[in-house]
Amino acid sequence: MVVVTEGLTVAIATPPRLPRHMLQAMTTATEHQTQTLQIDGMHCAACVRRVERALAKVDGVAEASADFLNGRAVIAVAGPVANSQLSAAISGAGYELVESAEGEASPERGARALLIRSLPALILGWGMFLSMQVNRWAELGWDRDVLFGVCLALATPTLVWTAWPMLQRALQTARRGTTDMDTLIVLGVGAAWSYSAVATLAPGVFVDSEASPDVFFDTALIIVGFVSLGRALEVRVKLRAAASLTRLLELAPQTARVIVNGEERDIPAAQVRIGQTLSVRPGEQIAVDGEVLGGLSAVDEAMLTGESIPVGKASGDRVYAGTQNLEGAFTYRATQVGAQTALARITATVERAQASKAPIQRLADQIASVFVPAVVCVALITFVAWAVFGEQSRWTAAVLSGVAVLVVACPCALGLATPAAVAAGSGRAARLGILFRDAEALEAAGRVDTVVWDKTGTLTSGRPAVVEIEPLDGSAVSADELLGLAVAVEQHSEHPLARAIAAEAEDRDIVPATAINFQAIPGHGARAEVDGRLISVGSARLMAESGIAIAPPDAAIGATASDRADTPVYVARDGTLIGSIRLSDQIKQDAHEAVELLEARNIRSILISGDTEAAVHAVAAAVGIRDARSRALPQEKASQIAELQSDGSRVAMVGDGINDAPALSQADLGLAMRSGSDVALETAQVALMRSRPRRAAQAILLAATVRRVIRQNLAFAFAYNILLIPLAAGLAVPIFDAVGGVPGGLTWLFGERGQFEPIAAALAMVASSLSVLTNALRLTRWEA
Repeated sequence: MVVVTEGLTVAIATPPRLPRHMLQAMTTATEHQTQTLQIDGMHCAACVRRVERALAKVDGVAEASADFLNGRAVIAVAGPVANSQLSAAISGAGYELVESAEGEASPERGARALLIRSLPALILGWGMFLSMQVNRWAELGWDRDVLFGVCLALATPTLVWTAWPMLQRALQTARRGTTDMDTLIVLGVGAAWSYSAVATLAPGVFVDSEASPDVFFDTALIIVGFVSLGRALEVRVKLRAAASLTRLLELAPQTARVIVNGEERDIPAAQVRIGQTLSVRPGEQIAVDGEVLGGLSAVDEAMLTGESIPVGKASGDRVYAGTQNLEGAFTYRATQVGAQTALARITATVERAQASKAPIQRLADQIASVFVPAVVCVALITFVAWAVFGEQSRWTAAVLSGVAVLVVACPCALGLATPAAVAAGSGRAARLGILFRDAEALEAAGRVDTVVWDKTGTLTSGRPAVVEIEPLDGSAVSADELLGLAVAVEQHSEHPLARAIAAEAEDRDIVPATAINFQAIPGHGARAEVDGRLISVGSARLMAESGIAIAPPDAAIGATASDRADTPVYVARDGTLIGSIRLSDQIKQDAHEAVELLEARNIRSILISGDTEAAVHAVAAAVGIRDARSRALPQEKASQIAELQSDGSRVAMVGDGINDAPALSQADLGLAMRSGSDVALETAQVALMRSRPRRAAQAILLAATVRRVIRQNLAFAFAYNILLIPLAAGLAVPIFDAVGGVPGGLTWLFGERGQFEPIAAALAMVASSLSVLTNALRLTRWEA
């Protein structure tokens, strides 16, 4: 395998060490297979922890990560695990494993069911509320016993039907000795209904007690109506936040046209086998990955690379499943099918990122797991405090305050804060051709403050061309002879510099001679015998270590070497320099824009390359990088990144993922800039589907925005609960007493005495979850 540093000639050496994160990912992929499960019933962070614990106990499951935003769990299995085992574990936790075909439609069906359940409760609840208010204000004198009896008769079945799913889940969690969001709602609504039922059926209980025989059927109905409506809206917003995965799944074509014995036949795409020949007509989607056999066309690969410009296809070119054939017809041979296609791997990567947990999310999940029991305790303390120390109608105040505490508390906002942002952000990144391996990579990218750029193939096109052949004065060799000797040594290399030299020789119709006794000098160059003479081809360092002077006083080549911005490859014969071949690379069009985008956000860029000082500084000046470092061997790049990290910098390395392996391993974040045809989705922390510097900058800036949205969401969720739970408990009562009562404009919120109204609490709880989701939804429209 050929491994060299930029600016140095080709050397065949031992394959380089892959980055640490790549080795870990490859090891995991070898030992474990991942499986995605569709799970019905998860709706908060507590659900996620229960599902993960249940799946982790199944024999053969090494790791489980659940995502209630998408209703999925991703498990790593060390061996075959029966679906019945998984289903039993999930059912034991109180949830349901559903078939994939059903699961895809389940969220939409669930949202419609919740919406339908919410409407009767809201209509009846508000009808009761308005009727009672009209009766009181207009002094209609309706009989309270009859009115309360009618309310009980109408409210009870409606309440049970609307709250039935919540009641079922609350009972299931209670049987397991745990609690969740449904526990709070059922306790709150149950307390309001029970108090009202007693006031209706046995009003005598309230005689001589400091409680008023009021009813709160309207409150109970409006609470469950708001919660059901809110959850229906949450499902819709969640689907929008995670829509990128759905769109990717929809890109997969369902049928393929194969050619068998010269005849075309349509079959399901899942039945296509490697090696089969397929045909594609204008306007059709490509069914599987393959190689064009015949025909010409242009293909829209935006779904794969994020680029809107069609890509021309001819014989020998690669095509990818899910991309759109625009014009022309062609045949191609299937090379990757099923889960091995680029589209399937992209989908799996996005799915894995959305199901994974960022480090900051683990803290939120831990808090959410104890949140509900803590709120129940606060509600009990509130009830007892008002019942013991309250003054007027203290039992009524105790019930209202206890219900308000139970209803206003919102662990959902806390649980949604991170996964909603990760889903929306990773989805937006996928549409830009940026694939984050997991949420941890997304969070790491968001903390980056320094970006180290490789040069060749990253900021430049990576396709250098020979710009000048300079035989040394007095060497007695012509330009063609010098080129012929160089290509004889480097003819089998795949390095960009070697390919450029070989291409130039081919253009000049130079046939390389046979080289023997080849010796590679990793990172520096190579030697071989050509026609009985020892030919050395490589960098200035190779020449110096071989005792070959590259700048004799009478040599024109030495007079200009340090002033040139191109890359020299020196050629020596029998220990004497005979000339150099100079190559130059083209800077990518968006390289300067990428650096500017980062600089505008106070993220500095550094260029570290193995090329000459003149070449490196020329590229750095062209793209706007002020810190450029040259002649760095692969391990020296890693050492320089380590120095940056020791100063407290969070460093990202942008390279090709192979030649820069030590540096990518050392950096806090490795970004592999490759073409869509060879991107290693399973190993890269961040894979860029198109080799564009702007995409690397966008990956870092988008990740920073995702991190900011996560922090905003968590801050809002914590602030909401810290502020509203005390208000619901009655903290505002003494405050309003001190200022002379509740202002008229706030009575809808705090009543006559300053107690937080349970209806307002339900509305606030729903609004908190929707606020977190809509804030995360902004990421789906992110631009930079």
